[in-house]
Amino acid sequence: MLKIRSFFLCLFLIATGTSAQENFFPSSEKQFLEKIRKIKLENGLTAILMKRGTSPTLALYIKFKVGAVDETPEQAGIAHLLEHMLFKGTKNVGTSNFSEEEKYQIQIEVWGTKLDNLGLLKRDYLERGEEVPKELDDQITVLSRRLKNLIELQDSFIIKNEDSYIYEQNGEVGFNAYTSQDVTNYQIQLPSNRLEIWAKLESDRLKNPILREYYTERDVVIEERRMRTEDSGAGVLRERFFSVAFESHPYRKPVIGYATGLPFLKIDDTKKFFLENYTPNRMVIAVVGDQDFDSTEKIIRKYFSDLKKGKERSPYKISEKQYLGEKRFSVLHPSSPQIMMGWLKPPYPHKDNAAFDVLSNLLTTGAGSRLNQRLVLKDKSAVSVGSANGYPGERYSNFFTLFIKPQSEFSQKTMEDTIREELDLIEKEGVSDQELEKIKNQMVSEFLKSMDDNANIADSLSYYELLYGNWNQLFRQYNAILAVKSEDIKYIVKTYLSKNRVTIGVLEDVRKNGNQK
Repeated sequence: MLKIRSFFLCLFLIATGTSAQENFFPSSEKQFLEKIRKIKLENGLTAILMKRGTSPTLALYIKFKVGAVDETPEQAGIAHLLEHMLFKGTKNVGTSNFSEEEKYQIQIEVWGTKLDNLGLLKRDYLERGEEVPKELDDQITVLSRRLKNLIELQDSFIIKNEDSYIYEQNGEVGFNAYTSQDVTNYQIQLPSNRLEIWAKLESDRLKNPILREYYTERDVVIEERRMRTEDSGAGVLRERFFSVAFESHPYRKPVIGYATGLPFLKIDDTKKFFLENYTPNRMVIAVVGDQDFDSTEKIIRKYFSDLKKGKERSPYKISEKQYLGEKRFSVLHPSSPQIMMGWLKPPYPHKDNAAFDVLSNLLTTGAGSRLNQRLVLKDKSAVSVGSANGYPGERYSNFFTLFIKPQSEFSQKTMEDTIREELDLIEKEGVSDQELEKIKNQMVSEFLKSMDDNANIADSLSYYELLYGNWNQLFRQYNAILAVKSEDIKYIVKTYLSKNRVTIGVLEDVRKNGNQK
């Protein structure tokens, strides 16, 4: 497991100063290239295979170029819900007798959709302040009872979590998934001789999915949203921040969806979303670990070549336009106070993006970073301070964001003035060569740590291949970072981080004054 990291460390320590920085990532990319095979099937699916390590294991990642950004407002949350649903099995997995189960699945979909439509109709009456007709309430009661009975009948045929059980019996580690604004990812680590089991299960997941337990799982997601957003001060602040910061772009929608929309996400819309987006031309597989390239390629071609290629998605017509003028809002929640500050900026691979990566480390990474030194250690006005470049996604224009947890007694104006002072100082004086070199060395060190793990490598290779067209953009990004100069940082602070371009959100603790209305 230390082989690649040891190589990188030796390579980095052989040279010194600027020379080391200039040569480090081109040499690292070459080392990767010698260990990678990239294949592309006729249906558009791309697979990145990398030989690594002596342990007979593989990290297996499948990514789809679909996330919350690809939803309409009415679909908000559907990408994340679909991720949940694809763990519910197929015609072959998760059922004791699909031919018998199917009739209940069909009826559940029909009556569940009808019940959703009646629920929306009832909500319209209530929102208009009108009396809900008794006939409508009676229909809802009858259909709710019918749906419950059908779900109980279907349940007798369902083998819950059968895919997890199969993987557990074959030595899995880290079987999981995630949905972001930009991508949906499915991941697992297995012994190398279990590759075909993985290919068979995952291709079946894409060819024969059954969205069983749709309505119960939808309730699970509604509860997940309640816990992670409504009951979380940070979640409330983050959701409000992006709804204010983005005025038109789909990044303004939360990945988990809206509280008012989740209860009415339709199963037919979820199926359509799957068919339109889970296509091989929007898909990348990464296989990293101990393997024979020819054998791995043969297995991937055997199980994934017959996936039907989908239509290419047309580019978004909407692009976020920022008008000059500060945006400011506050939210009330029984949580410790927090502040978010953000500025709209271009995404990678724009030439200015790398300077933001360096600026993020300069301001908030480590005890010696500038805002940590000023706000946490010197002024003691903040408990912590952090930052993110490329938030909430990286496919489109995004935000450079600061996250501050102030002390309970703090002056918001003083804190904002302090941050402004630090930014103005950078704009005026720049950053010394010594400080820049220290930051870049820290970033290289973090890169080395991430490249010490098959799963991290598979995650990164599939991500860069999917979003930017080639896995080696991972190294191009770091080449750009190492090329950042003081003037570049001064430029982005002046150009993007002005007072007239900032969005500021403040979470106020309603418990402080005993007012929780």
